[in-house]
Amino acid sequence: MSVLYVYAITDSSAEPQLVGLHGAPLQRIEGGELAALVSEHPVAPELDEEVLWEHEQVVEELMSLATILPLRFGSSVERADALIAMMAERREEFLEALDRVRGAVELSVRAELPPPRVEDPPPRARSGTEYLMQRAEHERREREAVELVHRPLAALAKCSIPPVGPHDPRQFKAAYLVEEAGVEAFGSRVSELNAGLEDVRVSCTGPWPPYSFVAERSA
Repeated sequence: MSVLYVYAITDSSAEPQLVGLHGAPLQRIEGGELAALVSEHPVAPELDEEVLWEHEQVVEELMSLATILPLRFGSSVERADALIAMMAERREEFLEALDRVRGAVELSVRAELPPPRVEDPPPRARSGTEYLMQRAEHERREREAVELVHRPLAALAKCSIPPVGPHDPRQFKAAYLVEEAGVEAFGSRVSELNAGLEDVRVSCTGPWPPYSFVAERSA
């Protein structure tokens, strides 16, 4: 039994003349107003760096031809009818998401904030309350620094996934959905932030397919 490897969902009627992973031809699985762009394989492709980049290249080529909702590596089904049923069940969600990402790309921003300034000798909390106040002040400064980066970039985007930094509060990563015509201005704003914010390093990568904006969880 073969599997259908799914690259994207689209509402375009175009028939892309492309090949998928391992040279397999791309196929359209129709589902009403939607279609899934797939390739057929004897077994699900296994993850490795080369195959991952091959997947990304296919998705980026599709994005250059039509509005798509890109699926992340590893999305596969065994039967076309299961895929058709999924598109029917999530029809409204997919159509809304396609409208959201139409004409736009994803830009990924990372920012590294400066560490808290340490006085010499460092102040020592005389009580638990004083320690908690010092810690709260450090966290407040970190949040303010994040906003100094995020707010002006979010203003240039259709929507964004707010910055999070679960491992290190001085670092964050955020995703921005930006109109294709606004990509250059967004990059210029990143450069301005790097020049104007002392000790804050900001980097931007992309444009990417809008993976982060497929689901309705953006602001």
